[in-house]
Order: sequence, then C-alpha cells, then structure tokens
Amino acid sequence: MVSHQHSSELNLLQQYRHTASLLHGTSRATNSGWYTAPLQHDFQLHLRFDGDTLTCRAWSRTTDTWGPGPEIRQELLGHPDQLALFAKQLVSLARGAGASSAGVILHIADEFATTEINPDLDHPGALPELREAVVSDPKSVLHDASLTLDEHAWRLIPYPAAGSEAIATAVTLSRGFEPFLSQLREYGNSQNFPILTLATSAPLLALLTLVELKTTALEKPFLAVLPYTRFTLLACFNEHGDLQLLRTLQHRGQKRPSNLRHAAATTATALEMASPEVLILPLNGSADPQLETDLRTVFPDSVLHQVDWSETPFREPYPGVSPEMLAAVRGEADESLPLQASHTFSTLRADGWATQDFLPVPAQEAETYPTAGEMKLMRFSRFTRLGLVAVTLAGLGWIGLGIVEMIRKPEWTFQPEEATLVNGQIKTFGAERARMEHWDNLLDDRSKGWVAMEMLARFFPEKSGMLVRSFTLSVSPQNQPGAAKAGFTKQWTISGLAREEALEKNLADFSTNQGISAAFSEIARVTGNQAFRTDLPTRNIVVNIRTLENATWRDRPPEEMDDTDESTYPFQFELVITQRFEADDPMALLVKNAP
Repeated sequence: MVSHQHSSELNLLQQYRHTASLLHGTSRATNSGWYTAPLQHDFQLHLRFDGDTLTCRAWSRTTDTWGPGPEIRQELLGHPDQLALFAKQLVSLARGAGASSAGVILHIADEFATTEINPDLDHPGALPELREAVVSDPKSVLHDASLTLDEHAWRLIPYPAAGSEAIATAVTLSRGFEPFLSQLREYGNSQNFPILTLATSAPLLALLTLVELKTTALEKPFLAVLPYTRFTLLACFNEHGDLQLLRTLQHRGQKRPSNLRHAAATTATALEMASPEVLILPLNGSADPQLETDLRTVFPDSVLHQVDWSETPFREPYPGVSPEMLAAVRGEADESLPLQASHTFSTLRADGWATQDFLPVPAQEAETYPTAGEMKLMRFSRFTRLGLVAVTLAGLGWIGLGIVEMIRKPEWTFQPEEATLVNGQIKTFGAERARMEHWDNLLDDRSKGWVAMEMLARFFPEKSGMLVRSFTLSVSPQNQPGAAKAGFTKQWTISGLAREEALEKNLADFSTNQGISAAFSEIARVTGNQAFRTDLPTRNIVVNIRTLENATWRDRPPEEMDDTDESTYPFQFELVITQRFEADDPMALLVKNAP
C-alpha cells in the first residue's frame, strides 16, 4: 500500500516521488471515479438515519434498480473503527455490480436547524460569495458569533421570494458522522477502490419532491409540512412557488411537536398567508392523523392534502428506499409542471442547493492526494520522457548517418589548392552579376511608348467630349554629385479642346492629387507598368490644368456638331502632369559606370 503524506510535510523532490508512487501504485491516473461526484457514480450506496432507524440501500445507474446494501448496525455510526467489515462488503457489492468506484450518500434525517445570517449581508448579489464564505468562515456570515465551528456545519438555502425578511438562511447539522465517512474513504484508499462520500440534509432533498407532488396551478401561497421522527419542518412558499421561510419544530420526545398549531398560525400570519394550501409529506414512516387534525384547526378554510407516497412517482421501488433517496438520483422534472418554473425549484437541483455536502472531505485530507489534472500531467510526463529518449536516440542515429554520408561525398576530399580556383570563379561570376544588375536597372520599364498611348486612350476615350491636339512626354534626371542613384522627373503635357460637360466631368477628376493618383494606379494595374504606381513614399505627383475660351467656337445645334470640328468646342485646355521619383525609389537610375 502506498503511504500518504501531506504536501506541506514534503519537499519538492519528495512531492514528486509521492505523486509518482501514486501513479504507479494506485489507479488514480486511470480510474475517473476518484474525481467523480458521489451522485454521478454508476454504483451508489444510500444511507438514511432518522434517529431511530438506519436504512442502507444500493442503487445502480446502469440498470436503474434498487437493492439491499451491506448489513450495518446503528452502533457503527458512533464507532467508525469497526467499519472494516461493512466497507469490505460495500466494495464487494460494487465490484459485483461491475462498478470500479462507489458513491456513498448519507441522508441525515435526525436533525435540522436554521440560523439567521448577518442582516448587514442581506444583499442578493452577494449570495454566491456568502455561499462559499459560510463553508470556509461561518462566523463572517452568521448572526450568532457564539456558535462552535468544530461541532457544526452550515450551508445556505436562499429565500428568493419577494418580501422575505432575509435573502437566505443557514441550515445547521452536527459533525457527528464525519469520522464514519472519513473511515469509509480511508478504506477505499487502502483498497485502491474509490469511495466518494456525500452528507446531505434529508429535508432539503425532500423539498425536491414537491415539484411532482403539487400538480395543480399556482394560485395562492402554500405550506409544505415535513414530519420526521424527531422534528417537523414547515416550508412556506408564496403564490409563485418561491420559498419564503423554513421553520423547524422539535418533537422533544413526542410523536409530533406540541406547538404545531401556534407555530403554524403565527408563521402564516407573519407571512400574510391567508388560507394557504397545505401539503403534508409523511417522512417518518406513517401518516399521523392528529397532525392533519391540528392543521385543519389552524387553517379551516384551506385545502389540505396528505401525500400517499404509493400514489406518486416516489413510491417505494424496494423496501426501505425513501423519497429522499429517490429524489437524489432522479433527473429534472417535467418542464410543464407548475413548480418547475419557479426560481426556487429551478435552482434547488440545478445549482446544487438541495444536495450540498455538509461534511465534505477536509482540506488536509484532500491536499494529501494529487488532483485529476496533476495525475494526468504526471502520466503524460512519463510518456514524454520515453518520447524524449526515443527522439534523442533517433537524433543520434540521424547524425551518425549524416556523418557517414558526408564522408562519402566528393567534397570531403576537397584539396586546399582548389580554393584559389573557386574564389576566382566566384569573383568572375560576381562581376558578371553586377553588370547584369546595372543594365537591368538602366533598361527598367520607366516610360514605354505603348503604355503612354494606353494612358492617353484611357484619359481621353472616344465620345468623351474632348479633342487632343498635342501630347508630349519628357523625362529628366535629377543627379546629385556622389550619389549612387539619381532620381528623375516625368512630365506629360497634353493640350486640346473640350466641351463644357467634359470640362466639368472628366478634367475635374484630374485636377486633384487624389483623382490623378487613382487614374495612374488604374494604368499600373491594367498594363502592369510599375512606373505608374503612386502608393510608394518615394514618389509624388502634381497636376496643373489651364483652360481658355476657344476663339473659333461657334454655337450650333447638337446634330450639326462633328467631333473633329474644332469650332464645336467652346474651351481650350492644357493638362500638365509632373511625376517625381526620388533617388531611393526602386526605379531610380544607377549613375555609376557599368562594372
């Protein structure tokens, strides 16, 4: 058996060795049951203790059937050191059902008490933080600072109903069963068989049954009465099905609480519940006629209904299986049921309020064992080490083969005197390459004639209302002494005649840098000539348009106009486009002599 120590008692190397021993000596890396919630196990053992009777029943998720659990005596709850035989039978029963783990759910039905929370914390938005704080630091949440933390555990139950005096109440249970559950878990560790435990409050689980018990429409507030052997719980709900108050009445050795009438009457008055519907859920083994009589005396005008479990979905499938056990393993109820839409019952199961663990694994015990993520990482690291060894060996083999292959190549026998010849060839090739690059630069496509004609055709298309008289293109370098490259300037001068609509439409587009840049970019795209690109920072373009009246113009009807007749054009224009290329432009001219 692997020995276990808390990580605080070990250094880093010892922690690693401890985790490695768990990896090799236990099933924590391969059996997910070690990290599964008790109610999610395929095999579950449900124990219910109401103060007089201890019931133990087994449930299989695979077959959805109930059966007897291992034999257990009530005395074992107080003497966990004698649990070895019971735990052994539990493991044997689980393995016989084909399960590799077991969830043990203890339904505590012998006590139920509530404690008020601090009124200063009465803020609905703080409920998630309060839920965690009541577990880790109960005194920061509870109104009574004198409570003993070593003997009791508290969990919050929210009051979502409008008008409730508080946002929640704290349900209190003693820690008397903690050694019992701890011994079960320890036995599972010793046998390398996961046993996960959960201590629930039976009345909170019993509240889940109301969803399927109250099938009539929600029209008025209702009161649920849950009589147990040692106490009776009053659960008050408003007309929307939301919980307003939980109140416990202790029996103090009697079959029913002596103050039932008074407590029911004062509670209904305080909550302004006039003639509420009353549901009695007998959870103490048998219905009590006197209990119903007392309640009819308090609520003479109310509808009272005493539940017969045999006529509900929670009827006993096997002797000793209680409604709380069935509620724990039952799934979500039908959405069409009235109470399913209320906030209380939509969150009791979904948010785990009804199945809260009052006796969870202590932090000291939980931190002794690695988490699921740590075990997966450890397991992965083992394969990683093997992979690294394999990769290293493969790498060494590849290097060795490379060396052998290298030795076999002719280059391995290269003679030093051959280096002079090779260097000479390299210099020759370098000079030739420099000459090629020089002439490639000088012959670069900077101003081809057909591209200029394509530009002219696109700027002044047929039937555009313009007539071109002359078109000249000049290129002049801008050499700077000592510079390796020289920029240059290209200038297009276009003169002609234009009608009024063409002057306002076509020539106006060329009058701005943005317009002429767009026109040049289109020429570059269509022809592939990079000299027309205007998106480089080493280039700029300037346009100047001058217009005059045409002295030979004569006004005439449109049908008498001829595109070649200069007298039909009212305006003369001269378009000058200047494009400058700087010395660091890709098309700048090399000014040095060819090598």
